[in-house]
This record gives sequence, C-alpha cells and structure tokens, in this order.
Amino acid sequence: MPRHSPSKVAAALDYLERLKNQTAEFGGGVVENLADRARSAGGLAYEGLLHRLYANSPTPRIDQAAQDLGTIGRAIVTQPIQTGKAIVQGEIDRAQEATTSPKAAGKYAGSFIDPMRIAAALRRMPEVSAIAEYDPRFDKRVKERERLQALAPKVESRGTVNAPEVSITQFEGRPFITSMSDRTAAGGLLRGINDVELARPVNLQGGQDFMFENPGMVWASGTAPTKKIMKLAKEARIMTGEDPLYIPWRMAPSGGDFASMTGETMLNYADSALSRKGKKELNETIRKFIPDWAGVGTERGIEQFRSAKDKTRKAIKKRLDVEFRDAGGLSIGEARLAVTDPRQYSAPDSGIQNIGIIHTDKPMVKQSGHAAYPAGVPGEGIGKIKEDVRIFELLNEAAKARGIVDPRAPSARDVRALQMKPYYGRITAEALKKMGY
Repeated sequence: MPRHSPSKVAAALDYLERLKNQTAEFGGGVVENLADRARSAGGLAYEGLLHRLYANSPTPRIDQAAQDLGTIGRAIVTQPIQTGKAIVQGEIDRAQEATTSPKAAGKYAGSFIDPMRIAAALRRMPEVSAIAEYDPRFDKRVKERERLQALAPKVESRGTVNAPEVSITQFEGRPFITSMSDRTAAGGLLRGINDVELARPVNLQGGQDFMFENPGMVWASGTAPTKKIMKLAKEARIMTGEDPLYIPWRMAPSGGDFASMTGETMLNYADSALSRKGKKELNETIRKFIPDWAGVGTERGIEQFRSAKDKTRKAIKKRLDVEFRDAGGLSIGEARLAVTDPRQYSAPDSGIQNIGIIHTDKPMVKQSGHAAYPAGVPGEGIGKIKEDVRIFELLNEAAKARGIVDPRAPSARDVRALQMKPYYGRITAEALKKMGY
C-alpha cells in the first residue's frame, strides 16, 4: 500500500478543516435566517396579543407590515410589469450575493425553508426522556438501579395534552369527587426504549392526562367503579346544585401495573430485541398461561394479553422479568418507568395533579376507548394544578377519621384505604388557609 508524503497528508487535513469550517458557516447562515424570521413573527404575534388584552396598546410592527403589504399590492395592480421585473431582479441580486461566502449561501438557502414545517416536524419526532431521578419503588432491587437510571424512552407526542395551568384557589367553595389514578402517561406513542425501536409502538392513554385528550370524558375505569363515581357525583349535584369537579389522586409507582401498557411494553420490546430462539422460548412460556397464544409480535397476541385476567397478566410479566430481562428483554421496573408520565417519576403518593369536571346530566360512557378501562365518566378536563397539594389536605373529615396528623404525609395504609371507593369533598376556605393560600 503506497505511503503518502507528509506534504500531501497535511494538504488533505487542511482541506478537510476548511471544508468543515465552510459547512459550519453555511449552517450558521441557515440558522441565522430562520432566527431572524422567527423573531419577526414572534414580535408580530406578541403585539397582536397585547392589543387583544389592552385595546389601546400600540402596534407599530403590525402597522408597518400592513403598510408594506399595501404598498406591494398597489404596485402590482398599477404597475404589474415594472413590479414583476423588480421582484425578479431582487431575487437575482440575492442569488448573486449568496455566492460571496458559505454563510451568505446558508442565509439564502434558509429563506426557502418554512420554519412552521420544521416546528411541526420537531413535534412529530419522538421525545427522548432520560431518567434522571425516580422513585426507588419502581423497582426495589438494588441491582436494577443502574438499568433504570440509564433508561431512555422515546415518545412521539400527539400534541393533545395541552391543558392550561390553574390554581387550586380558583375553585374555593366547589364540590369535588376524587378517586385513584395511576402514573401512566397519556397523549403519545412509545416508539422506542434506549437503542431499540419498537416494531409495534405502545399507545399511552393515561393516567392523569386521560381527561385532556378524550373529548366528552373526564375519566375511565371499570364499569363498577365508574358507576360509583357517577352515583356520588349525582348526589353531590343534588346537595350543592353544582356539577362536582373531578380531582384524581396519585397512586404508588406500581399502580399502573393493572393497565395493559406495562405488559404491552415488555412484550413489544421482546419482539424487537430478543433473538429468534428467545422469542420461541417466550411463546412457549406464555402458552402455559394462554393456551391459544397467537405469538409475540402479533396484534392478536396483544389483544389476548389485554383481555386476559389481571392474575394472568401479572404472571406473564413476572416471567418476562425473571426469565428474559437478562436475555435482551426489559425488567418490570424499566417497563413501568417507560410508560410513566415523566412529571411523576419521583412525585409523592396521594398528590393531585389535574382537575376536571363531571357532567352529571350525561350518561356513563359505555365504550371509553381505553384498552384497560372500558367505561367512561362524562365530563372534561379543566387544567393542571400548579400548587403541590395532597388529597388529604382537601379531605379534612377523612383525615380526622383516620387520625392522620400530617395530611401531606399519610401512611401507605391510609393511602390504600382511599382506593376502596371514590370520596366526596368541598374545597373550603379553611382548607386553603391551612395550606397557606
């Protein structure tokens, strides 16, 4: 193999360095052009917002933009040929200027890019959420901590969970119903975990944010629990003359295991990550619990898993965890975290997060569309609560009855007691005062 002389090697390295710099200048020009246009559009939007809020607010940028458009419009009508020539000449001048430097070429190229399309594309890109801090109860095994800390779920947002932030103080005097909520995320598709892309993405349905992406519903659960919520809500309406708010409280990290998303994630990850031999062994294992199992990686298999009894799903998840996590599969802790709302990785039990309202004049929704919770509570989401509030701070009577000294730190037993049924309460001035509001 011929050896290059030092001068040729140096020349090649110098060429590559200059190419790198020119590429960076070109990219910088593209970005600079887009930034200028974004600032201009942002300034117009901000002026428009201020004018809507304050009628007398000046709008110099909007006025100038309108004036410029008017001038161009009149020129096109009165002098179409001369105006057309001027526009073409302007484009020629811009194109010629683009040849003067890589940065100028980048700015010229950037003028043809639609920043709104870029923004839309970025919204469609899966969001990678590395786990910085999490509740150790997601997986209590010490040896699993490193895997959980390294976990990076890739979630493609549907852009449906865009609720406004609200204050608990806005709802002083209002009646409410509360029941438990797991920590699962809503509003997106889990498309991958770490470096593994899922052939079958997992639909994230929630959880707390269910109320924000399902018009006409504020909650979903089993038929019996939903009927209890509806009965209590109607009683609250009779007592107060108002439709009650709905304020779900947060369960422990393992609370999402009943929903099928955790198990679906383990199965779909196994389909993408296990070897052919590993998947064959997994299918044989699952057939011990579901004799007519269609196979991992099939839509029928997912439907079979969803419709299986909770006891069967638990057994399958345990075997996936114990027998296959070190053969390329996911652990139960990793799967739990992958489908969890990132805001709830380390959030406290019994905390409240969202608030909605129950429409008592509407019937129970018989088909909620949720894979694990078939019945729906009619209503709608209102917003995300900005304060850190725990449910026992609003349930004064229940806290007193259980002898809870600090409503912000109930025992695990006290929290489990809340799971037995929905509760009714009222957001009183006294409760808000005790919380410092």
